[in-house]
Amino acid sequence: MTVRPTVALSLLVVVLGAFASAQSDTDDGNYRFQTRPPLPDASVMPTLANGNIGFVAYGEYVHLNGVYNGLRGKSHRARIPNYGNIQLTACSPSSPGGVASTCTYQLNMRTGKFVTVEETGDYRLVHEMYPHRYYDTVLVNRIRIQRLGSTNTITARLSQIPGLQAADFTWQPSTEFVMWGQLYKSQCGVTVQVEEPTVQAFGHNVCVTYPAIPETVQIEPDTMAREFLFFTAFTMTEEDGRRQLEVVTGLTGAQEETLHMREMDRLWERYGISVERNDELDRVIKASAFYLFSSLPAHQVAASSGRYPFYGLAPAGLGRGGIEEQEYQGHSFWDTEIWMYPAILLMDPINAAKVLSYRTTVIGGARMNAMKHGFEGIQFPWESAFTGTEVTPDCCPEVADFQHHITADIVFAARQYFYATGNTDWLKSHGCRLAADSSLFWLSRASYNNATDLYDIHNAMGPDEDHPNVSNNAFTNVMAAHNLFFGEFASCYCRDQTVNETVRRELLQVARGLTLLYDAAGDFHPQFEGYQPGTPIKQADTVLLIYPLQHPMNVSTKANNLRQYSQVTRENGPAMTWAIHTIGHLELGEVQQAATMFDKSYRQYLRAPFNVWSENGNNEPGAGNFITGAGGFLQSLINGYAGVRLHQDRLEIKNARLPPDTRSLHLPTVEYRGVLFALTVNETGIKVAIRVEGQPDLKLTVDGTERRICKDCEYEGTTAIIQQTKDQIFEGCRLRPTTLGVKVADQTDAAPALRTTALAFLSLIVCSLLSKML
Repeated sequence: MTVRPTVALSLLVVVLGAFASAQSDTDDGNYRFQTRPPLPDASVMPTLANGNIGFVAYGEYVHLNGVYNGLRGKSHRARIPNYGNIQLTACSPSSPGGVASTCTYQLNMRTGKFVTVEETGDYRLVHEMYPHRYYDTVLVNRIRIQRLGSTNTITARLSQIPGLQAADFTWQPSTEFVMWGQLYKSQCGVTVQVEEPTVQAFGHNVCVTYPAIPETVQIEPDTMAREFLFFTAFTMTEEDGRRQLEVVTGLTGAQEETLHMREMDRLWERYGISVERNDELDRVIKASAFYLFSSLPAHQVAASSGRYPFYGLAPAGLGRGGIEEQEYQGHSFWDTEIWMYPAILLMDPINAAKVLSYRTTVIGGARMNAMKHGFEGIQFPWESAFTGTEVTPDCCPEVADFQHHITADIVFAARQYFYATGNTDWLKSHGCRLAADSSLFWLSRASYNNATDLYDIHNAMGPDEDHPNVSNNAFTNVMAAHNLFFGEFASCYCRDQTVNETVRRELLQVARGLTLLYDAAGDFHPQFEGYQPGTPIKQADTVLLIYPLQHPMNVSTKANNLRQYSQVTRENGPAMTWAIHTIGHLELGEVQQAATMFDKSYRQYLRAPFNVWSENGNNEPGAGNFITGAGGFLQSLINGYAGVRLHQDRLEIKNARLPPDTRSLHLPTVEYRGVLFALTVNETGIKVAIRVEGQPDLKLTVDGTERRICKDCEYEGTTAIIQQTKDQIFEGCRLRPTTLGVKVADQTDAAPALRTTALAFLSLIVCSLLSKML
């Protein structure tokens, strides 16, 4: 069988140069994790993904963005046999003779590759496996043979180990064709079950187009080195697969790799946060960024019709979730918008918009969900997959029944996007409908309390899942208020005919009138009505009022909230909790307590040898590649130690501090309203280095002194603010501050709605009296 070698490496000097580059230490070693045999359990193997295809290294199945199988709560990422799972037989965990002692395995995060090396005194075999960043329907296997001491023919045995054709698909007979002298096969199928029959009429079509892999590859005695490339395409149709492979196989190996690395470089230019003088922490940061952005698409990908639009972020990323009731089945939760999204927004607003677009793509399912439960507008389900309808498994009905805060969480993310970008085109095309219709949900969800002259939200569950069906959960009510205020503004700006001026007055009245419980004696916010201090909780809940909600409160109240709940939070709770506590302590200036929480937020959740995040601490089992935890951890650096905070009319950098045992903290890209700058925190303060000037009508102040926003300008100080200079009124509409707990009687600009409420109450009394008389 003929295997097409890479043309660019036909010359010996080019080949040797490529090998030297691949194996050199010119790249920062903190991007690489290496281990010897045996490989660890699959649950802690690294995930490789490119926003369209994802898989566990050496895994037998691939998952495709947006492709699910299973009815409702059984919906999970469909398992596609990984015909791109090619391995050096000598280093394969399934090798009949056992793994050779000469093998090593490396995750190179800088290049996005899983690299296997077998090296003896006679030869070096290097096998790279990676999902291509530009040709994002393609999985690449590159095998290089380099002669060292041997003068004989050198042969490498290969194994192709796809998973069984799982029950997720009905498969058609395979077809074959020849391209560039290479035999290819195409295997096509359709998912067995749709997720929600009333929304999804047909299953997902998938085709895997892959080369027939030879049992061996070799170099003759007169050849010093040679490279072999194998491409596997995962598309919707066989034609798409052929077309994609025709393009990529027509490239030289150098051209293909250049396109891949261009997109990897662009990602690291944004996500490459680093610290000096603490390599262990730097490796944690790089792994967290890598596992998070791996599930995001590249900014530029090859044209292809063989993919779905971006379908959101799941807690275990794109490469996991193919088994029912394991690793969250590839579903999207509040994890996306509250834990992963904030770091993405400030470093990569292009992908932040794509994360939000998933929710607007499936908004029809959210509308169905609201109707099903008797509410107005849209109600996003607790777990969402392909259709946007509820796909929470039957095991956990209480989260679907009560964790309604997710609707407001999603709109809070949209609100933050508008803060960060000022993108009014997005607001008109996507944001207004999302904000307005979700505010109608909360309008129908809240109930007026005659005794308090406020509005309550009953039958709720906050982030603390140990306490379902409570009233006036602090986090839920504040989030709902944010949603209502943003809905009022958006419907005004877009001149919404459904959410008209009369309805907008109601939105304001309910938003301001929502109850926020406060214990004056203890100077803290009870988590919910009837909460008794000392009651254990699962995870961060009310402390989220400090950050990310940034709800105005006295410093003493922040401190009491943090101490009250930190003492009763589960020790084995999810990683994100301690990241939020880190940020809270930093805001209070409690540096030592912050350092303790910071250490706790990552050390117990990372799994060797590839620094894969786990959902649970202290080696307890949980979802692998838990990018929810990675997102929370990155926020503790960006919004905690670096002191970056986003507000309606400004971006602030203040109270920046160095993480423990470091000399500097560097954020290569922060983007606000088109201004791109690098931020460095050092022992004396901060440095802001501007790369792109951004939108007009912005001013920069450093330590209270106004500075020019200009390309290549650098400023040092202790605080910096990029402030909008224009009044924040958009076509006569203003986004009002989120203020809760204002009695209806005290709301001066809600008189028409108040009169309606009073009239309804008076009518009720009259009807009651008449019924008694009759």
